[in-house]
Amino acid sequence: MGVDAKHPSASVPFESADFDEAGLRVEKVDMKALRACAPAFKMSRFTIKPGGHSALDCHEDQELWFIAAGEGELTRHGGEVTSVRPGDIIELGSNISHTLRNTGEGELRVFSVWWM
Repeated sequence: MGVDAKHPSASVPFESADFDEAGLRVEKVDMKALRACAPAFKMSRFTIKPGGHSALDCHEDQELWFIAAGEGELTRHGGEVTSVRPGDIIELGSNISHTLRNTGEGELRVFSVWWM
């Protein structure tokens, strides 16, 4: 289902994914289904189960996370820990190592946008 010009706020399609052994599920936006011409960015949403965490990640892309639900701890720069909660926006610069752990009782849901 692509975005209709008459209804620009239509839902965007996500590629389906399962939870991994650490309790993380990443669902990327299906940019091809949006009929977008070479978008300058990519998007996904990810969910971390209570007690779960993302793998340590480091990449050249710049990234923004929008915390939609749940509570957690972001660890970056090899040890800097920041608490996150709904409404927070997290900026991750290029080549900054990071991991996110769910410290709450419910799922931690995050929307991610990244670009070079």
